[in-house]
Amino acid sequence: MADVKSGDIVVPGDQLCVIEELMPSFGTYEKDGIVYAAAPGRVDMDLKERSIRILSPDGGMKLALPKKGDILIGEVTIVFDQRAEVRIVRINDVDYHSSLMGELHISNVTRRYVKSMQDVIKQNDIIRASALSTHQIPVELTLVGPDLGVLFGVCVRCGNPLTLTTHNNMFCLRCENRETREVANDYGLRFSLEPRPDLAPRRRSYERRRYDRDDRGGRRFDGPRGRGGDRRDRRGDDRHRSNRRR
Repeated sequence: MADVKSGDIVVPGDQLCVIEELMPSFGTYEKDGIVYAAAPGRVDMDLKERSIRILSPDGGMKLALPKKGDILIGEVTIVFDQRAEVRIVRINDVDYHSSLMGELHISNVTRRYVKSMQDVIKQNDIIRASALSTHQIPVELTLVGPDLGVLFGVCVRCGNPLTLTTHNNMFCLRCENRETREVANDYGLRFSLEPRPDLAPRRRSYERRRYDRDDRGGRRFDGPRGRGGDRRDRRGDDRHRSNRRR
């Protein structure tokens, strides 16, 4: 029989029953044939429907754990070199008040190569992600997709909201710090942050970069002989000096 009975108070991770006895419903999840509590609350068994769920103290049903493809919004709580932890606050545009954590691996941030997670997200960022796992704690997340990514970020120096300049490039209007994020295509719009492409750093032209190299002491060979011709001239001068010594 089930390890609990109706009316029992449980916390996330508590074992409730095996799946052969009762099927998981709101506020529960199944792993390896065992049904666990996904949220704190009161156990409610429906023996007619052969299901088990978790209710809040006021009798409301707790949300079930996310399933693959659900859209989640969360706050980044800690960032490591290869992964980050995220506190989930919304599931499919419905607020989620229980403590549910998600995990984001660096391989699921972007299709391009990224050396460190710190290059694409930071602590306290608000992100929109998609669930890669079903009824699992922590929820495996991905940011790959045009609608996914960072929705809001703050400057690591002064804590001021970051303004988007160009793709993934951020600028702090207070301390003028520049950072990068893997942003969603609507970054900042929910927080009244309009993009400012005029603040993007200007790139120097090719002619200007070449001029700067020459000004620092570099040599430019514009003649038809090129670099090889210059070396041949030096070899000829060496032979001429050798003949003179003879």
